[in-house]
Amino acid sequence: MFRHPIAAIALLLLPLGVSQVYAFQDKSPNSIVIDVPHDGTRIEIDEDQDDVYEAVQAGRIQPFSALYQAVENQLNGRVIKVELDEDDDQWIYELRLVHDNNVIKVEYDASTLELMQIKGRNLNQVIKQNKK
Repeated sequence: MFRHPIAAIALLLLPLGVSQVYAFQDKSPNSIVIDVPHDGTRIEIDEDQDDVYEAVQAGRIQPFSALYQAVENQLNGRVIKVELDEDDDQWIYELRLVHDNNVIKVEYDASTLELMQIKGRNLNQVIKQNKK
């Protein structure tokens, strides 16, 4: 009947309101981490996907939506790259931001989303001041 089984499955899912993209997205172990994709942001996960999946399930890694919220609350600029690395049992998000044509390097603890390090030019304009 159908030459392409994926097309047939997609057609079956359409009446349910599920698009093809979302129907197959959950098969990737990284989909639990990359829960909110952002246009123009390159995402790299250099670790074993099973390790990442287990760390998220165990609460040792916060999902990207929480990371982006932390960045939005603390920093000015646009995220252009995110890397997730594990070093000595500590998970770290390494980010690159662009602010006023300057690339800013930022590191967050992936479990607590604590800002660990920030490098670049004009950091006084990048770091948001807390209003009291």
